[in-house]
Amino acid sequence: MTFSKWQNSIGAAVFAAAVAAVPAAYAQVQSGPLVSVQGAQQSNAARLVFPVPRDTSYRVFGQAGALRIVFQGNFQFNFSAILSSPLRQATNPRVSQRGGQTIVVMDIPSDARTQDFWSGQFLVVDVYSSRAARNQTAANMAEPVEPSSTEPQPDSAADASGDASPPVDDLAALPGELQQNEPASADNPAGVGDETAQRPTSGASGGPAQSAANAGSGIDIRGVTAFTPEDKVISVSVSEVDAGIQLRFPWQEQVGSAVFARGGFLWVVFDQPYKLDPGGLREAADVVDDRISALEVHENKDALVMRLNVAPQQFYVVERDGPEWLVSLKDTPAKPRFPLEPTRQAEGVQGQQVFVPATDIGRKIEIEDPAIGDFLVVLPMIGEGRGMAQEYSYASSQLLETAQGVVVMPKSDFVEVQRFSDGIAIRTTGNNILSATRLSRDTGVGARPQNGNFKRLIDFEAWRIGKPWEYRKNKALLFYELSLQPMTDRNAARWKLARFYLAHARAAESLGVLSRMLDEDPLLAQNSEYLAVRGVANFKQGRLEAASVDLAHKGLGAEQDAELWRGLVAEALGQYDAALEHYRRGKDVMGTYDDYDRAEIQLAVVRSALELDQIELAIRELDLLNGLNLNDEQLAESVFQSARIAAMQGQMDVALAQYDDLADAPYRWIAARARYARTRQNLKNGDLSEEQAIDQLERLRFAWRGARFEAELLDDLADLYFSTKQYELGLEVLRQGVSYFPDLAREKRMINRSADVFRELFLNGKADELTPIEAISLYYKFRDLTPLGTEGDLMIRRLADRLVSVDLLDRAAELLEYQVRVRTEGAARALIAANLAKIYILNEQPQKALEIMRATREPRLPQDIEKTRRHVETRALIELARYEEAEVLLEGDRSADADYLRADIFWGSKAWSRFVSTARQLLGDGWRRNEALQPLERLNLIRLTIAMTFMEDRAGLIEMRRRYGPQMRSGDFAQAFDLLTNDQELSGRELGAIASQIASVEKLQSFMRDYRSDFSGSGR
Repeated sequence: MTFSKWQNSIGAAVFAAAVAAVPAAYAQVQSGPLVSVQGAQQSNAARLVFPVPRDTSYRVFGQAGALRIVFQGNFQFNFSAILSSPLRQATNPRVSQRGGQTIVVMDIPSDARTQDFWSGQFLVVDVYSSRAARNQTAANMAEPVEPSSTEPQPDSAADASGDASPPVDDLAALPGELQQNEPASADNPAGVGDETAQRPTSGASGGPAQSAANAGSGIDIRGVTAFTPEDKVISVSVSEVDAGIQLRFPWQEQVGSAVFARGGFLWVVFDQPYKLDPGGLREAADVVDDRISALEVHENKDALVMRLNVAPQQFYVVERDGPEWLVSLKDTPAKPRFPLEPTRQAEGVQGQQVFVPATDIGRKIEIEDPAIGDFLVVLPMIGEGRGMAQEYSYASSQLLETAQGVVVMPKSDFVEVQRFSDGIAIRTTGNNILSATRLSRDTGVGARPQNGNFKRLIDFEAWRIGKPWEYRKNKALLFYELSLQPMTDRNAARWKLARFYLAHARAAESLGVLSRMLDEDPLLAQNSEYLAVRGVANFKQGRLEAASVDLAHKGLGAEQDAELWRGLVAEALGQYDAALEHYRRGKDVMGTYDDYDRAEIQLAVVRSALELDQIELAIRELDLLNGLNLNDEQLAESVFQSARIAAMQGQMDVALAQYDDLADAPYRWIAARARYARTRQNLKNGDLSEEQAIDQLERLRFAWRGARFEAELLDDLADLYFSTKQYELGLEVLRQGVSYFPDLAREKRMINRSADVFRELFLNGKADELTPIEAISLYYKFRDLTPLGTEGDLMIRRLADRLVSVDLLDRAAELLEYQVRVRTEGAARALIAANLAKIYILNEQPQKALEIMRATREPRLPQDIEKTRRHVETRALIELARYEEAEVLLEGDRSADADYLRADIFWGSKAWSRFVSTARQLLGDGWRRNEALQPLERLNLIRLTIAMTFMEDRAGLIEMRRRYGPQMRSGDFAQAFDLLTNDQELSGRELGAIASQIASVEKLQSFMRDYRSDFSGSGR
């Protein structure tokens, strides 16, 4: 028998007639709205329907032979419909009002179990019993019974367990203030108002395994029989995982499984008739005890059926590891990854059927629930994560919520369950399947109460409001709704609009609305739901840092939805370890997302796994994509990731073929990545030269721009440029990478690599392979890479040396001017200034040399630096013909360098006698050993003979000829020496010609050569 939605307008006359036939306690109820209670008798249950307001708080106690329903508020209940058609499992209704509460009491069998839920605007209470109820006749019910005498007393077992419901008259034992959607407690294990909970009482979840005798003695294992050599046996092991434990069943063959919770028990069913070795459970007693108190193995010829007595408030996750099945019991919410959804189908004369689309269905298993007595049809699934995310109820059958597989509970003997290759059909040969009401809330997981309902944190399906082609119409309606709101109170309408935009992939518009909401209410910056939506919008808009900040809010720390989006953000940022960790924490709620979002999350996991060389994980996630309805773009990416896996496994022919197929894909970013991967692989295989690879990568720079792909391409391109000694192009590519992608550049160490190459060029000598013009051009273009400190100074000096060696004196001076002006100070600055002055002198700018020397004077310089600076300044004065000042600077300096400078001073000032004395001292007595003369010695010797000529010292000239004649027979100035030292008298014209010849080369032969020598080795 079924029930329909009855009206609450039954006439007062009918109610008055019914009052005459009910107990006195019932008749005493006078206050509150009139509520007509309806009932329906089913095969093993009685259904009570209370059309009370949806926001009414209530509690249900069903034990010790009595059903008590406590309502917050005063109501007048009309039970005439039940009295006229008695129910077998719920009889003798009585009502009392105390302290603003209305209490309904009915007699129920001692083995009865209850279930309550909201169905639309109706509160439904089902009373299940496997034995016939002790019905009483209407005549017996008409006899007045005092509440105090009719209340059943708790039996000793109930007293021992402490779970007996409070008597109806003892209102002090009932909660004084009931709260809607109250959290679970010992009295209210499922939470009042929770539409999905089955509210198991102590009787529903109790039994021998939970008796006081077994308390603290470890898991109670029953139904396990001895093994024989011929038996097929499966073992179980236990390990700890985050927020729970995991049971591992190491099957060696393909086996289907079903996992579901019912009445405080967890059922685990495998569609192979193996025996169970429970040793692993006993060994892990310290881990298991808090979650599993008992295990029963039920005999079944077709399957291994286990029933575990589990602690309340747990969630269940089912996964596969190859052929092995993993069942996790967790404290965090979870739903099947691939939720199955039933549909109703017409079958002509045969009526209607419910069809559950599914593939890889195991064998059909029929079992009986020993606690409730229900007959269950279990259909295990071979693929993981295939389960019913919520419970569905029909007039003839009920589909239970499962973590894995499909479980059908027929409500009559006329229900047939059949499996097909594409799904499961549930047929009835009696009445049509009516009232396909979802008994549990349509929510998902990780939700919070909101206006009495539960909502998911991220629920694109609900936010879209209608079909995609209705977007413009629904947007207009939302704007119209917004326009009707007061100017100061529009955020509620904006909130709906922002989520609507986001659900339709319009993140920019969503962010605009969210920003306007924040302007109106700055406190939203601390609202976790607001930040979650804004974080998702920022991610979809490519604002990864902002998304990371939003989703990291402490209010989202326990949200598994947020974990999935944090994983997407981390993957996009290249934080692959973090991405996989976020996915691990949030993957249990993957089943609450539609196929598109699930595929996006799994593809991100695949990318992260491949970056970390976790090939097994990547393969597993790609396999799970087979159960989703992918769009063309996602399908193309899955092929691309498959090609990457093939390449990593050495299957190059497969990988290259797939890359070639994707190279012309209509999705440019996938095509570009496929061509990029193919180019890298061909270069690695030697099928491409470095120059050819550079050409192909340069083309790819314009095929797809953006983020990590372009940054990696620039990184590879730079390496190829450096390998082919195209340093300028390589440094330019890295500079672009740093400019375009600063965060990725830090990850790729682009700045450091640029600096390393620059150091190799200008510190370790690789720039010597370039022409001086190329070297100086390269330096000036990337001079910002010059390191600070002594390394940078040495780099600049070496480049200046190179420029001096090829007479690029102006450019060399510019480099050292920058060092003197900006980079150095103290003694280092004084020494570099001396080198700069040398360059000025070489460039015939002695005045600038003198100015820089005097501008960079420092007190208390080291003696060697002080001496060098004094000699350079002296040379500048000599070049300016300021001989007296130059001579003063050298006072007290008796070094050989000082004597050479004095010789130049005396020569330039025509102090012939002083020059002769100095020159003789410089030449020394090497003539005695017939030593070869050095170029500077030859110059001083010829200048000495000229000075003697001007002094008319013929004896001295003869002596010079005798001493140095052999050395001067050839080489520089040989002819001049011969003319000056022979016995012939030279005319003034001849003497002038010789002096001119000497003057044309004396600078080159003297200090200039020394200075150039200084620059060729000063930095080395």
